[in-house]
Amino acid sequence: MKSLTSAIVMVLFVAATACKGAPSNLLIGTWVLDRSGVAPSPYCQEPMSFGEKSRTMPDVNGKTNTIPVTYVAGESTTFPTVVYVMTDAGIEYHTTFRFLSKDRMILDTALQCPYLRK
Repeated sequence: MKSLTSAIVMVLFVAATACKGAPSNLLIGTWVLDRSGVAPSPYCQEPMSFGEKSRTMPDVNGKTNTIPVTYVAGESTTFPTVVYVMTDAGIEYHTTFRFLSKDRMILDTALQCPYLRK
């Protein structure tokens, strides 16, 4: 009986650990420019912060701006992967973030701004 109980406890523990996994949206958090390689464009904005339903970043005048967003997240455990961010302007105005790892990503625009998780 003890071995059966031990086996059940072990199965429940493994199942709970497996369900915890990685967050489904890798973009959530604060991001700063990665200056470890080639210098990023002076037009790359920082810091960028993403919440469950919002994005906060400086506008072109340097004033902090928070807007509501919707995310379409790709795979969160296999890299490279992608997260799309859409505003209320519609899907044709989405922004693509390409992840090299859970802590490194690139804003997929002509500038190719590299970011690190803060």
